[in-house]
Amino acid sequence: MSDPIHAGLPARPAPLPPPAALPQALRDAPAPLARAQVDALDRDGVQALGDEVAALPLAERESLANELAGKLDAPQLRKLEPAFGRDTIAEAVERRGGPELREAYAALPREDGPVARFVDGIQRALGLSADDAPVDRADPGQTREVSASVTNPDGGEINDATWTVDDQGRPLHAEGTLRTVFSEIDRSDAETAAQRTAADRGIDGDQGGHLLGHRFVTDQGLKNLFPQNGNFNMGAYKTLENEWAAWIDKGMDVRVSIDLSPREADRPDRVRISYEVLDPADGHRVYDQRVSFDNRAGQSYDRIDTGEMDGLIAAS
Repeated sequence: MSDPIHAGLPARPAPLPPPAALPQALRDAPAPLARAQVDALDRDGVQALGDEVAALPLAERESLANELAGKLDAPQLRKLEPAFGRDTIAEAVERRGGPELREAYAALPREDGPVARFVDGIQRALGLSADDAPVDRADPGQTREVSASVTNPDGGEINDATWTVDDQGRPLHAEGTLRTVFSEIDRSDAETAAQRTAADRGIDGDQGGHLLGHRFVTDQGLKNLFPQNGNFNMGAYKTLENEWAAWIDKGMDVRVSIDLSPREADRPDRVRISYEVLDPADGHRVYDQRVSFDNRAGQSYDRIDTGEMDGLIAAS
């Protein structure tokens, strides 16, 4: 017998926990409840969730996004982009989503803001596209150094980077000092187009991989991109970048040097990386690491855990 009060009425929306408890509630909820809770979020709720997510350590933030990619559908994941950052959600979909979710997420319609539409209109009128953006390159037969500094508007920290490029704009070397993480900055259309261009220089299964992750130097175009095996990019290389971010979260500076070989090739076979962790209080070295990867699937990296980081900082 049906409930005489509720018969014929739509089901009540899932009650939402308070904002401070929502990240853990979404993590613990079975998929149907997690979907219902996300559906119940209004704009203010998404913003409140974003405040709580921003307070999480970077590793926990990414772990939560990964779990949600296994529970939610594509429109719901897009709804959470303002809370996590579009890059974080997109990477979670790439890692944890099946082929259907990845395809559905990639096919979602997206609306550009008025400034982007204005710029796109001008580009079309001039017969240009994002792929026609200027490329940093050296004179024929030469190499060139190109530098950039990116400032965090919240705390004023500055990440400095320098790339060495050849006469076709292909990166040979990158180095930088990383002091902050830009975890909520989305990639521009021009950066996404540059990633496609870099991937097209490679082979099947390649992505446009960043030498220095986008979260550290934001949009830098082709000088910071190379054809990188997708499994390597989203696996071992991502793990190494997470290690850098964890050091930065602990107040350390990370000085990185990256070499691609062979030089002046469309697709490098080898990536050699060295980095050292410096205490900004006095500049002394806390930790250093050197690692080499082949540009193919199956690479691995065993990152240092946060407890060991704390011990090294205390002992230095």
